[in-house]
Amino acid sequence: MTPTDLASQRTRLRTDIRLAARALPTHYPLGTFIAVNPLAGLQTMPFEQAVRRASDVYGMRGTLPEDVFRALHRQGRITDADLDAVLMRRHPNLATEPDLQLAGHTVTAIELLRADLLHGQTAPEPLRRFRTHAERVSARVAADIDARAATWCGAYLGGGSWPMPGRADGFYAAWRGLGRTDRTLPRAVRKRLRDIPERADDAALRALDTLGIGEDDRVTYLQAHLTRLPGWAAHIQWGADRGAGIDLLQYLAMRLSYEAAFVPEPPDAPVAQTPRPATATARDRAAHLLGVWDAGVVAEAELSTAARILAALPVAAREMVWQQAFESHYQDHLLTALTATHASAPAGVPTQLVTCIDTRSEGLRRHLEGRGGYQTFGFAGFFAVAIRFTGLLGGQPADLCPVLISPSHEVTEEPADDRGAARQISGATGLAAAETAFHTAKQSLTGPFTLAEAAGWLAAPLAAAKTAAPAAVGTVRHRLRDLLAPRAATVLAVARMSLNERVLFAQALFQSIGLVRDFGRLLVLCGHHSTTENNPYQASLDCGACGGQGGGPNARTAALILNDPEVRDALRESGIDIPADTLVVAAVHDTTTDRVTVLDEHLIPAGHRPDIARLKADLADAGDGLAAERCADLPGAPRRRTPATAARHVAARSLDWAQVYPEWGLAGNAAFIIAPREVTAGIDLKRRAFLHSYDAEVDADGTALETIMTAPLVVAQWINCQYYFSTVAPDAFGAGTKTIHNVVGDAGVLAGHVGDLRLGLPKQSIRFGDRLIHEPQRLLAVIQAPLSRIDTVIERNPLLQQLFDNDWVAVAAREDSHDTWQRWTRSGWRSWIETGLPTTTHDKEMIR
Repeated sequence: MTPTDLASQRTRLRTDIRLAARALPTHYPLGTFIAVNPLAGLQTMPFEQAVRRASDVYGMRGTLPEDVFRALHRQGRITDADLDAVLMRRHPNLATEPDLQLAGHTVTAIELLRADLLHGQTAPEPLRRFRTHAERVSARVAADIDARAATWCGAYLGGGSWPMPGRADGFYAAWRGLGRTDRTLPRAVRKRLRDIPERADDAALRALDTLGIGEDDRVTYLQAHLTRLPGWAAHIQWGADRGAGIDLLQYLAMRLSYEAAFVPEPPDAPVAQTPRPATATARDRAAHLLGVWDAGVVAEAELSTAARILAALPVAAREMVWQQAFESHYQDHLLTALTATHASAPAGVPTQLVTCIDTRSEGLRRHLEGRGGYQTFGFAGFFAVAIRFTGLLGGQPADLCPVLISPSHEVTEEPADDRGAARQISGATGLAAAETAFHTAKQSLTGPFTLAEAAGWLAAPLAAAKTAAPAAVGTVRHRLRDLLAPRAATVLAVARMSLNERVLFAQALFQSIGLVRDFGRLLVLCGHHSTTENNPYQASLDCGACGGQGGGPNARTAALILNDPEVRDALRESGIDIPADTLVVAAVHDTTTDRVTVLDEHLIPAGHRPDIARLKADLADAGDGLAAERCADLPGAPRRRTPATAARHVAARSLDWAQVYPEWGLAGNAAFIIAPREVTAGIDLKRRAFLHSYDAEVDADGTALETIMTAPLVVAQWINCQYYFSTVAPDAFGAGTKTIHNVVGDAGVLAGHVGDLRLGLPKQSIRFGDRLIHEPQRLLAVIQAPLSRIDTVIERNPLLQQLFDNDWVAVAAREDSHDTWQRWTRSGWRSWIETGLPTTTHDKEMIR
């Protein structure tokens, strides 16, 4: 092969790897865990086709099993009307089908298909259809290759105290130097590995040639390898552009070299597809239904007619019909409730609170508004300030903004009181040094033995106390920390932002939520975070709009900008007049304890302190009420739930190092509502909806709507898909149970001591026992805005076209509260009533 041909082969290989990797999800490190759509690489396909493709690659389900759907039907969570409406949307020609006569019974085509959904034989379990040569030769050999690949990935990426020898040279070079001398390998395998090429791409090409994989089959074959350990492959793909020293080419070179060494003989069929599991024929399904109905003898013509109709709905498509009906039941009732809402504005000049759009904030807003005198808004929790933040204690800066954008400014925390800051820094440094010394001793060669003798007498009682009385121990520990390193008063340095940039931040916030007049004395920007102990998935409970971290610094930054007299003067020129006595205050909502903390109290003028005192009291009462509401679903919560006992209970959960259900996070999310608060006020949305404020009258050119639809809505769809696939396909895209997790550096977790990095959310984030806490439904976007404006936004953004055209997100919209809801379709807007919305009103307290 000439050098030119070799270079072409290497380039083609890299292209094939990129194509194969489209089936992989993105996997962020634990420290900045961001919800993602595991099938984002397949969003160019319709949802139904994408899950079928993923099923072939991973052997996973794309929906809940049929028996679960049938149980939901028995509970009334899916009705016959829901099923019929979906069947009519999928098969409109069935409306003209004449009634069938079956053994003296008259049934319609829709009734026959519905009966098949309710009583037909369930579909077989999905199978992984695209397999490696090693999988087909020997399951043991395939498992051995996986175990070795996982071990080397863990050694390289796990961040252990003992670094992998040769790590500085990159993954492939380090593995090549060590792997071929591995004495646990058979001698013949070691011999074949000794002469593998120095370059990873050449090693991969040689192995593919040895295995007989032609260029036309390469993408599928590489995909089969990548999806054997999708967690490690996904994390490697994420780190490839971040200087990790490893990429998918190096990873595949290792795997393919192992495979070629273990099973060097080319297979007869290099890329064989396992056939899909056989299902009953339409005729067999018809006969089965007649047996269920005890119909007796049926004429051949009647049986053939029934089989012809059943053939319109293959067994493989039934689960998707159930899925659509399950979603429609919720969506129809939600839109009915929103249609019936006519909320009035609070009397007088209210205190205004802007929270994150997070579903958990819906409960806080509802409880606070119930106290009267409050007006709330929803906006992405980074409050339009995309910052790289460095705290008072220093350390690695944090990017506090959605991952769709890059931070535009660096913000640092600086002391307001030098003496207090010095004390905090000194105390925190001492505590960190002690902790580092402890972990260093624990991980050294001989340290654990000495450590056990020296500290064992203290560690055992402390561990027992932390388990038996976590709240008391946690309180003492926090008080000790506050004693040694008391929090100092600080300020954020935002002056380095130009005035023009600060004004643009303010305009983006106010125009997006429609707040341009009638400001109250207090405007509260409330971010959120979560406090838990011993929880690798801590970041999954923090603010997704802040890069999987707490939103307190963003709220503080935005408050400083909005309180700036120069910014307010400039805003008046654009029609946003903030009165001189309006104070913008930063706060943060702890979603585990439902405590809201007002930040930077040292900056609050004396004249506003009575307002702050009332605010804090009302937030505490609202938090207690929300805690009592949440305790109804939390395992182990007290049966008698007064607000006070509920508040104590959720606080104790946040301090319990053995608590696997600290809170439910965004479980249950199903809708994203872009509308004024008047549309949703007074409705108990059960913490299932993202609420983004929007006033179409303030957004004449559609800029704010486009920003909302292309950023917060997209992130909400990622969250929705993360929860969806963690629920329906837990083996492929879930993280298993927390009780056997082992943390691998910041890369992720293993289930046990070896194997693949687990993707997605742990079992304890989506279910309790056999009860689903998260009900997997695709996101419904509800928008109150001119339909032509929505069309314009969609036409300008290919990503939105993918999401809506391919049924990853459903869209319901209306121009104002007097209009009926319309469904967005590829062929234009259609009345939602014609496609399933019931005409009866629904109890606004029960949006399930």
